[in-house]
Amino acid sequence: MDDSSPATTALAAAERLFRDGAIGEGEDIAAFLDRFAARLARAYHHGELSYAVCDSIAGDLWALLQGLWLDGVAHRWPALFQQVHDAFEAGAYHARADGSDDPVATYTDPAIAAIVATLDDAD
Repeated sequence: MDDSSPATTALAAAERLFRDGAIGEGEDIAAFLDRFAARLARAYHHGELSYAVCDSIAGDLWALLQGLWLDGVAHRWPALFQQVHDAFEAGAYHARADGSDDPVATYTDPAIAAIVATLDDAD
């Protein structure tokens, strides 16, 4: 019998992303977030993490980054991370007032697929 629920499986996958993607010595926060965003996009694209988990992680990290910026901690803004964050953020809002549309399928999935394709082309 498998005792792992989808929630614990998702949590374990998210923990692996953080553990395996830890900030390297001398690496700035922007470089880390760009590298982490690539891992997050690939994990979502390959079905390893749900939209809800990825959106939450991207949103929390964006808030942390924004807080550092507002606190005067100098850093460059991570472009890839911003693209991945925006792709997940786009899935959070319905275009139709009655909510009958699927913004994740319409906006997030194609945006993440394009990001992953660009990353794969660069590898």
